[in-house]
Amino acid sequence: MIAFLLSWVSEIAERSPDLATAILAALPVTELRLSIPLGVQVFGLSLARAFLVSVIGNAIPVFVLLYAAPLFLFFRRHCVWFERWYAKTVLRLEEKHRASYQRYGAIFLFIFTAIPLPGSGVWSACLLAIVFDMKRRLALPAILGGMIAAGGIVSLILSGVLKGLSFLL
Repeated sequence: MIAFLLSWVSEIAERSPDLATAILAALPVTELRLSIPLGVQVFGLSLARAFLVSVIGNAIPVFVLLYAAPLFLFFRRHCVWFERWYAKTVLRLEEKHRASYQRYGAIFLFIFTAIPLPGSGVWSACLLAIVFDMKRRLALPAILGGMIAAGGIVSLILSGVLKGLSFLL
């Protein structure tokens, strides 16, 4: 699966490095934490362009997930496999972060998304917003703001300004 994904993205990158970078940013495993460095170092984009394309690509799932939240309830009721995945993954995520969310609200989602660590990107933040039944008008700016902050941190690390944090990449 990973070999297929890399092959597919490599083929796209030959035609359009911007599109390949945006696709990587939109995927839940890579997000912009990996798409910015790959855009610069592998696809040859400037840091500013890789940042911009990655932010655009990473923002697409935010809108899709937050506006498709009612589908989660439908699939939980009607699809056994979805309920199993939900119970295994999403409820565990909810238990882990409930206290922080109750204490800090939307600020928690911003901080959660802004820290460029695996598992703390926009996909997880959107799932938390859905589980905690956050209003979109609060969740959207918190998640998008955290995403831009994470992209800024990754860009600063990549440019050498925050060299001590290079272990995060």
